[in-house]
Amino acid sequence: MKTSWKRTQCVCAYFLLSLLVAGFIGCGNKKSAARKRQESAKAAIAKGIPKGTDAQLDLAYKFYLGKEVTLNYAKAAELFRIAAEAGNSDAQFALGVMHQNGQGVPINYMDAAKWYGKAARQDNPNAQYLLGLFYKEGSGVAKDPAESYKWMQLAAEQGNPDHIEARKHLALLLTPDIVAEGQRRAEQFHIYELAAKNKAAAEDTQSKQISSPSQKGQASNN
Repeated sequence: MKTSWKRTQCVCAYFLLSLLVAGFIGCGNKKSAARKRQESAKAAIAKGIPKGTDAQLDLAYKFYLGKEVTLNYAKAAELFRIAAEAGNSDAQFALGVMHQNGQGVPINYMDAAKWYGKAARQDNPNAQYLLGLFYKEGSGVAKDPAESYKWMQLAAEQGNPDHIEARKHLALLLTPDIVAEGQRRAEQFHIYELAAKNKAAAEDTQSKQISSPSQKGQASNN
């Protein structure tokens, strides 16, 4: 069990690092682009915390990796938390990782599970996978094999080969009845939770599209 949990922590750190590094791949070899990013980061720090979640997330990544700014896990965690509380699933996932590993915040598996849960319910596959491991090990949540399989199933459905392999391995450890129950819960998630989330997002988009023309008309009249 201890070996398994240490592996979970390594996987968790790997996922976050791969996500963070991905944001900085592309034009790193161009000096002018690097200077612009550095100036942008310094300007953001001088002004305080950025307002938008995308900007908060970008700056949090920089602090986490020590890219263009001094590495500062505490500052990264602060920015991740602000974006996470605003509903950003990537920030929620990152904050869960930091709570699990004790980076910038105390190690707290219950808080890690809480943030993984919030991100997982927004269909974040990495959070779903790690939440599945938490339920498998009984860390930060009550041990629940069926709930573990549910989240592994949902993560695997999104196509990551590692998640698919993990679901396959987990199924070998469980009885057919527990696997079936996990699959049923995953279907329930699609039918109710995820459907409700997508409906709310669609209604919000539609509302913005309807209000936009009137706002433009008012602006033109003025």
